[in-house]
Amino acid sequence: MALDIELNNLTKAQLAQKLNMSRARVTQMLNLLKLPEELIEDVEGMGDYWGRRLVTERMLRSRLV
Repeated sequence: MALDIELNNLTKAQLAQKLNMSRARVTQMLNLLKLPEELIEDVEGMGDYWGRRLVTERMLRSRLV
């Protein structure tokens, strides 16, 4: 997503429209890239299960406190 903004010179609003989501959601997702590396590794370590939602926003919020 960040790469798409850079390569195509898109605003967050334009990217949101392209991805069919709100601008606020795009901002939230891009802000995930600003998290400390250790936290990103923790999230990655939780796995990638497409059959069910393994990682929720509520779970992530508890790790930031």
